Amino acid sequence: MTNALQAEIERYKSRNQESLRLHERAAQVMPGGDSRNSIWWPPFPTYVTRGEGSKLYDVDGNERVDMLNNMTTLILGHRHPSVVKAMREQLDDGVSFPAPSPPVIDWAEMMVDRVPSVDKVRFVNSGTEATLNAIRAARAFTGREMIAKCEGAYHGTHDAVSISVQPPIESAGDALNPDPVIGFEGIPSRVVDDIVIMPYNDIEACERIIRANAEQLAAVIVEPVNGQSGFIPADPAFLSGLRSLTSELGILLVFDEVIAFRISRGGAQEYYGVLPDVTAFGKIIGGGMPVGAFGGREDVMALYDPSNGPPRVQHAGTFNGNPMTAAAGIATLGELTPAAYRELDEKGEYVRERLRKLIAEVEAPIRVSGISSLFSLQFTTTPVTDYRSYATNDKEFAQTMFMGLLNEGYVASSRCAGNVSTVHEHGELDGFVDAVGRVLERSGHG
Repeated sequence: MTNALQAEIERYKSRNQESLRLHERAAQVMPGGDSRNSIWWPPFPTYVTRGEGSKLYDVDGNERVDMLNNMTTLILGHRHPSVVKAMREQLDDGVSFPAPSPPVIDWAEMMVDRVPSVDKVRFVNSGTEATLNAIRAARAFTGREMIAKCEGAYHGTHDAVSISVQPPIESAGDALNPDPVIGFEGIPSRVVDDIVIMPYNDIEACERIIRANAEQLAAVIVEPVNGQSGFIPADPAFLSGLRSLTSELGILLVFDEVIAFRISRGGAQEYYGVLPDVTAFGKIIGGGMPVGAFGGREDVMALYDPSNGPPRVQHAGTFNGNPMTAAAGIATLGELTPAAYRELDEKGEYVRERLRKLIAEVEAPIRVSGISSLFSLQFTTTPVTDYRSYATNDKEFAQTMFMGLLNEGYVASSRCAGNVSTVHEHGELDGFVDAVGRVLERSGHG
């Protein structure tokens, strides 16, 4: 461990003693102290008590600017008045029912109106459930079982996609023809027989892999913005190439827009002008409530229709399309006008350009990736376009920056990725960049 990292950890520990106490208590009743590994970090996480606008407040009295927004979810920031009002009104009528409720129709109509490829949509409670159902639909529709996904892509935690998410490079095979690597224990070994792994942003390699497996492939699933590897935007030719190829071969193209839906009013498919057959959604569409959705072509979504006998694909869930989440989602989508997206785009580019200028001035071995309202620091001098280039990141340097930013009063992901919301002010964005500069200076890059 470097001296810089150790110093940031000690500073963090001294300022977050109540969080440490709560973490020790939580660890007695939950593995690792929580139910969500993505928000755990060493030596212990902070315990948040309140969010307001762009700010988070914790049990130790720290105020921090939230540049993470619950993993890109809170695009309007915390406790947006429209969302709070809608949820309070729905709360007066009830939180969930054993029957459909009118707000869900409004919510579905908004999704169909906004997303070019979606004729019909169904709601679930997480992005994991969304991609699970999208893949299940593709398998039922095509009668095939294999799927193709990109190396370094995270599509949730169900078995089918928990492969080659962050594989050790020494186990991952040829960069142009990656081997499937099981992500963690508990995944059946046979799962790798039903998946092929492709390099992100390399259409020539993907075409070769897809054609070699075409007769068995039900779907190609891809993130238009690779979130796991630092918000890497897809090359437009990569997505259009996948669209042409899957159409030719009768394979369904599935877009995972759980994160990417925030880059324009109609999502990444509107931004890129490439329409998939099925799309998985999550995050912003629920206004901060647990949410997921999947939708697409009429003939594919008909697999779930019980109107004319048993559906070909079963789909249930006690809280699917619940009115509380619908209320929050409707309020959020209603605020996301074209003008709001122009503002988000401008703020995102502002942060990325200011970071690039700072990095160039101090000659730090860092790059910046991202698109629209998304940004990420890449702790490498290698241009990051896929998982293999992302894997050149200096993890200890990233951890130093993450801990340092917490000490400076800013929350980003543990990989130092972030996003802007509509409530972030330019002064806060300037402050974030200045905080990055101070951590760099403490790390010997000043």
